[in-house]
Amino acid sequence: MNKLSKNRWNIIFVTIALLAIGLACGGGAPKAEDEKQAGPEFVGAWTSKDGSSITIRSDGSADYKIGGTSVTGGKALVSEKEKTLRVAMLGMGSPMKIDKAPANGEMTIDGVVYKKDGGSTSSSDTKLEIPSNDKLQTLVKTTMLDFNDAIQSGDFSDFHKKTAKVWRDTSSPDEMKEAFKTMVDNKDSFDLKKAISSLDATFSPAPSIGKTADIDAILVKGSYPTKPKTLHFDLKYAMDDGTLKLVGINISTKNE
Repeated sequence: MNKLSKNRWNIIFVTIALLAIGLACGGGAPKAEDEKQAGPEFVGAWTSKDGSSITIRSDGSADYKIGGTSVTGGKALVSEKEKTLRVAMLGMGSPMKIDKAPANGEMTIDGVVYKKDGGSTSSSDTKLEIPSNDKLQTLVKTTMLDFNDAIQSGDFSDFHKKTAKVWRDTSSPDEMKEAFKTMVDNKDSFDLKKAISSLDATFSPAPSIGKTADIDAILVKGSYPTKPKTLHFDLKYAMDDGTLKLVGINISTKNE
């Protein structure tokens, strides 16, 4: 077989592969004109009683597994006009109806109730439980990427809104910026998105439940195998309005 023929078959193979992806994502479904990246209220790992799951990250990337269909590394898009959520891959993906927008750690999509990791319809009497490893990976990476957005932009307003009320009440966005001034001033050296997006964290010691400022919190310490220095984190999450929210963060790098 000559080189031209080989290239022709390669093109056909790629086309078939793309078609398969398109079918899996529901290619051909109408796209709403006002679609935009899903807002922070959608960010998190969501699961339903039937085993369906939707994971949406702060950078807009998303995964889902519903029935026999699954997508990894898609884009979460929301239409306020049509009230739909769509996880698109290569621009394709069927819209799902938002019956109930995210609130108090719960949302209803296409008639199915999804609960956010650590979320509940109750906010004060929810038992604090350590999430599974997969959900903890999503929670920590979302926190790190949200923090990175604040460092890179120098604006902590959005990051401030996502922290627990007890932290919001004691620190303003400007005070947060001042506390992390060294990172903001050297933001090119602290591009966490570039450093950890493709990495999984190692939790050590194992996550535990303890106290921080007299508040029950999940204590999460660990690291990402970044180069040339290892990125270490010390995060604390408390239950706030039925959802796990950040009450403390410490990041450092070490030669190992």
